[in-house]
Order: sequence, then C-alpha cells, then structure tokens
Amino acid sequence: MMIFQSSTQKSEKQSAISLYLQVVRENCLNPSSLAALASAQKDMLEKRKDGDLYTLRPEFRHQFKVVLTGGVFDVIHPGHLHTLREAKKHGDVLVVVVATDKTVQERKNVQPMHNQNERAELVDALKPVDLAIVGASDWKTTLERVSPDVVVFGYDQTEMKLPSNIQVVKLTTHGANPDSKTGKVRERLGL
Repeated sequence: MMIFQSSTQKSEKQSAISLYLQVVRENCLNPSSLAALASAQKDMLEKRKDGDLYTLRPEFRHQFKVVLTGGVFDVIHPGHLHTLREAKKHGDVLVVVVATDKTVQERKNVQPMHNQNERAELVDALKPVDLAIVGASDWKTTLERVSPDVVVFGYDQTEMKLPSNIQVVKLTTHGANPDSKTGKVRERLGL
C-alpha cells in the first residue's frame, strides 16, 4: 500500500528540513536569526532551556531522517564520492562532519593541505551533501549538534560507540577503484 503525501505535507517537510539545516549550520538559532523568519517557520522552533537559542521542535524534526558521516576530505577523490552517495541513500538529509586541523594532525600525523574551513566548503559543494560542518573537539558535541538518525562509517573508518537510538551503517565497499584512498593519492602526487 502506498502512502501519498499532500503538497502541504511535502512543503512542511521541506520547510522543516531547511530550518534544521540552518539550526545545525548556526549551531542553534539566535534571536536575530529568528527575527528574519516567517511566522510559520517560527512556529516550528522552540527555545532551548539552557539559553536564548532556538532549535527545531521534535514533531518537525521527526518528519525526516538525518544521516551523518565524516572524514578529513583533504584531497577529494572518487572514493569520497562513493561514500557520500552511499551514505545519502540511508536518509533524507546528509550532514558531513569535516575533521578539525588538530584532529587530522593528531590522528593521521600529517598537516592537512587545506584548512578545516576550506575542506568543509569543498565538501559542502558536493552534490550528495546537504550540509558540511567542521566537527567539534569531541564526538559527543558533534552528535548533539547534528542529532542524526543514522551514522555511516566508511569501509576504512573505525566505528565509534554510539547511543542505541542511532542506527550505525558500516560501508563495506570503496567504489570501483581500490586505490581511491587519500593516502594513495598523496603518494602518487609525491606528498
């Protein structure tokens, strides 16, 4: 049995998604951001208990599925595109968390060629991505900010322990070219 959404429901869902992305991009809306919204959009928000910031009300947030994935994304290659396309298949909205420069230096023991803001801007421009943000210094803060329904780990990423209400997907393939890995690309470029 197929369930059809009315154009009003689709419009409300799209508006909720748009607001959600703005809330995550700005890490909650402040009163000046709120003032620029239409009254119907304001009705979809609620004030947080811990300050003068606003988030999407739960009944609107539950209208769509958010997928979170992350990585360094210093040298964009076909393996990244494969991962992002596969991640997007698991929900309505794909948020990508780009590792901070400090995290890259600590975990990969390399200096990124592009700084964290440049890497986030590059990833944000990719077709499957709805929003790219720079991660927080700790994973829990990023999870709270994004509030994903699904977290997708690439085939070569180590899974992290997540709350039980978040679905975990571990990709098992890297795409058509097994050499589409940042380390191999850097090696071929002599970096």
